[in-house]
Amino acid sequence: MGITRVHVRRLALCAALVAAVASPAAAQSQLDTSQAQPFLGNWVMSLVTDMGPMDLELNIRDQGGKVAAEFGSSALGAVSNVTDITKQGEQLLMNLFIDAQGQQIDVSMAIVPDGDALSVDLSAAGGAFTTNARATRAAS
Repeated sequence: MGITRVHVRRLALCAALVAAVASPAAAQSQLDTSQAQPFLGNWVMSLVTDMGPMDLELNIRDQGGKVAAEFGSSALGAVSNVTDITKQGEQLLMNLFIDAQGQQIDVSMAIVPDGDALSVDLSAAGGAFTTNARATRAAS
């Protein structure tokens, strides 16, 4: 009987952790939107890769006064929430993990305003892939 209670408690704890991670509040950072006004919007980064051109989406928005973001490719069905968003000087810094065919790959971005676009330094897979890209506003 004691072992069953332990398993039930562990199961309840796991369920609570999953619910907390999956909750909408987890989809935003702690950075105030007022500090990221130039970055807000829907952006498209066009990259040239070994497998051909690829467009990535970066959607940065206000969610209850805090910055929230999504990054990835809806065409490929791979869009991830970005919850680690900070600002250092003029740079907006984002860190996230994306699911690439079952493998979790870390992605880091340093973003700065560049006229009517954004300049993005992107690093993935622990620095194995790095690129500089320009993000332009997505067509409405």
